[in-house]
Amino acid sequence: MTTEWTVAAAAEQFTLDARNAGELTFTVSNPGVAPDTVVFDVAPGEGTQRSWFTVTEPQRVVPGQGSVSFLVRLSVPAGTPPRRYDMTGFAYSANTAPEESSRSSGRVTYEVRAVAPPKRTPWPWIAAAAALVLVVSAVVVFLVARDDEPPPQAQVVTVEAETLVTGARVESPSGSGATVQVQQNCCEVTWSQDAQLFFLGRAVNDRVTVTVALPAEATWQFSAVLTTASDYANTVFLIDGRQVGAPFLGFTPKVQVTDWVEVGRVRLGPGTHEITLVVIGKTQSTNRYFAGIDLLRFTEVAPEDQR
Repeated sequence: MTTEWTVAAAAEQFTLDARNAGELTFTVSNPGVAPDTVVFDVAPGEGTQRSWFTVTEPQRVVPGQGSVSFLVRLSVPAGTPPRRYDMTGFAYSANTAPEESSRSSGRVTYEVRAVAPPKRTPWPWIAAAAALVLVVSAVVVFLVARDDEPPPQAQVVTVEAETLVTGARVESPSGSGATVQVQQNCCEVTWSQDAQLFFLGRAVNDRVTVTVALPAEATWQFSAVLTTASDYANTVFLIDGRQVGAPFLGFTPKVQVTDWVEVGRVRLGPGTHEITLVVIGKTQSTNRYFAGIDLLRFTEVAPEDQR
């Protein structure tokens, strides 16, 4: 019997950095009762090449009624015309021809931006003159600014996740009945302010979205304090619909609280932004896809640290 695979992307588009590189997680589910070995691959869209994409561990065993996640990395070569491109992910059984069991995700897009060419090396005398100007300028700036106020500190926005439950939006594409609630200290752990956001997911692609306000446009380091347990799922974060960071593995034999997990960096403007936690799979035998968030934090990244 042919496995009727289902393939879903964590987001509808890749988020590319200044070098036109990014990553996105795809989840492949086996709705049957028997285990099967799946092969995951990428179908590049018009004007693109398969060599742009790298799939981590493209062949896996998927248990019956289970799912696995694949991390796809995209690196667009220099010189590619700037515009919107697309791709799809697809999966098929390893013991059959691809055309017999192949199933595809929806179309995923990404925006390639123009990359400025490297600056030409100046003639030696120009470089020497420029260096002299820089030295003089540095001395002047030091003399003028040494008695001024210290530079402003980086802005930090820290949010207790449980305070966001009231306005949270839960989506369950399969109709599994996922919910979210505030959970008080339990299970021999103590959360910040004695509570966490507790997401009771029931299936792959269940998700919960909360809103966080930022004060200014900047590059922000997004971090979180998360919970792990025996019935917790593997998840990814989206910010404004785009994946940030790699998958987080939620399983541990007993309930634990992490230290700060640095999820990823993202450029965001002032105002409110949607933070979405998406269930992409699990590593244990359970029908629960739970997740817990204790704290969320956005830390402004100084310009000199953005390189």
